[in-house]
Order: sequence, then C-alpha cells, then structure tokens
Amino acid sequence: MSTPLSIGNTSSALLAERPPESSLPWAWFGFVFAAAFLIEEFLSIFLELDAAVTKSVLLLIGLAGWIFWLFCVGRFHTILYQISRHQYSISNVEAVGKHFIPLYNFVWLFIWPAVLTGYLNRRGRVKIVSGYALSAILLISLLTSRFFDGGLGLIGIFFVATYISHKLSGHLGNISPGELPPLPNPEWFEGQPTPASLETDPSERV
Repeated sequence: MSTPLSIGNTSSALLAERPPESSLPWAWFGFVFAAAFLIEEFLSIFLELDAAVTKSVLLLIGLAGWIFWLFCVGRFHTILYQISRHQYSISNVEAVGKHFIPLYNFVWLFIWPAVLTGYLNRRGRVKIVSGYALSAILLISLLTSRFFDGGLGLIGIFFVATYISHKLSGHLGNISPGELPPLPNPEWFEGQPTPASLETDPSERV
C-alpha cells in the first residue's frame, strides 16, 4: 500500500510531482504599482498638488499593490499544493489569511518563505536562497513602506515576489517529461483535405 507524500521525504516517489493546473502570477507587474507610487510622489512635489488628494491616491496605489502581493503569495501556494499532489503543508487560504492576524503576521512572514524555499531546495531542481533571507527583505520592505517611502517598500516586496516566481518557474520547467502532458499532435493543426486535393491526376483517369 502506498504511503502519502511527506514534505520532509526525499524519496523518488516524492519527486514525482505533477504539472500545475494554475499558471504563475505576473509578479513583475507589481513594479508598476511601485513606479506609480513614486511618480505620484514626484508630481505632488513639483506640481504642488493638493496634499489630501495626493495622500488618497498614494493610499489607493499602496492598497492595490498590497492586494496584488497577496494574490501572488496565494498563487505560489496554490501551485505548490497542486504539483505536490495536495501534500504541500500550507494552503493558499492559509498563506494569505495569516497576514491579517495582528502580531502573528510578523512571525508568519518568516514561516511561509522558509517552508517554500525548503520545499524547492529539497527537490534539487533549482537552488533558492534561504527563506529567512527573503523574510528579512520583506520585513525591511514593509518597515520602509510604513516609516519611509511606500514606493521603495513596494519595490522590495515585489523583488521577492519576482525572485520566487523565477525560481518556481525553473522548478516547474525541470519536472520530469514523463510527468508532463503529451505534446500536441501536429496532425491536429492540419486542415482537412479538400475535394480538389483528393482528385487524381487527369492523366491517370481512364
């Protein structure tokens, strides 16, 4: 009788992952929010825009960036759950939801990146830095966003998201070909023969 896959196991059965049903998020798009935040800051200074309006716009941009960041985190965990045949220890709902628990959210910021990087490193298809290093960048970025500049904070956050997306993409690209769906049959894309193409050469007619 087969045993469930264990996240800490490194057996060959564990390495038999399956292709994900979901696609990777466009993590790089997060830099658009960072750029918009910085541009709005510059415009407010050089054009002397209304402070209340500027604050509202920056708040909306920052909120949109934060929502997109959580979307990326959720999608990363959805993919890991799918490729591990539902054995990955953190669900997408848990990964996102625990960011909203006061105080514990700072602890959670160090837990899920460590679990994610540990999962990838144990399989050896890609080499990714320690999750604690990524957590430190996230924490510094959040503190920067809160006490210094929101645009710079968003840059740090989406640097981590883009890095994780890149490494996860490399991991998915190295899944055993035997586990991937079969390639399309070229004949599927060939047009059906027309009646004219079925006619025989006139010289061959009786």
